[in-house]
Amino acid sequence: MTTVDMVTYLINLDGSDERLNKAHQELVRANINYQRISAVDGRGLDIHNYEHYDSEQAWHEMGRDLIGAEIGCYLSHKKCLNEFLATDAEYALVLEDDLELTSNIADVIDQSIAELNVQQSDWYLMNIAAQKRKFTKPIKQFDKHTLYHAYYFPMLGLGLLWTRKGAQAFLASVYGQKIFVPVDVAFQSWLCQNGKGLSIYPPLVVASGMVSDIDGQKDKEPTVEASQSRTSGRYIPRQKRMWRNRLFALQHLYFGGK
Repeated sequence: MTTVDMVTYLINLDGSDERLNKAHQELVRANINYQRISAVDGRGLDIHNYEHYDSEQAWHEMGRDLIGAEIGCYLSHKKCLNEFLATDAEYALVLEDDLELTSNIADVIDQSIAELNVQQSDWYLMNIAAQKRKFTKPIKQFDKHTLYHAYYFPMLGLGLLWTRKGAQAFLASVYGQKIFVPVDVAFQSWLCQNGKGLSIYPPLVVASGMVSDIDGQKDKEPTVEASQSRTSGRYIPRQKRMWRNRLFALQHLYFGGK
């Protein structure tokens, strides 16, 4: 169990009992107490009649519409942050239920936060499930894991460690804003701009590989022509977004990173 003043949330869809049981076993084995957060199920959502979704901006940023499950995932992460801010805890560990722990997660989190406090580092969010390192700067190595400033914040929300200040800042940044990107894209763009993202590598958490209950399944496989058209339509918006984020990341790495 970590000695840090931290709450842990596990996002799990109602009815996804197998995933919950496997995640529960992992967390019990690591002696981590957690609160289950009932995921927002967006799989049946009619996105074009959902008032908090911006289709035009989604096409601008993603080159496609989102699917309802992506909106549900976004809302589930916001739900965790609101739960966190209703407590007095200093940190929140947010986990998705498709997880396997690779190390003594509590020890590495304790050591990382202790080092960051010594350095008086101003940070918002740490990705503990990062599979790649791009535009990073090492802070401290703990056994086989290294803590990094992650100026190009890694994608995926499988394992995220929030500060209270970070949760407040993110919710303020999207207040009154409609959803137009998946939540991990939103985190990446936001943190590339402010330079306050961190990561642990190799990851403390990896995906278990179970088939997702929440990503949404198509009724049928798209044709080759439809797949090619969709891929082509996404390429330019995706490249624009990636290069915008890279430019922000490079600025922080070479001119603004502590």
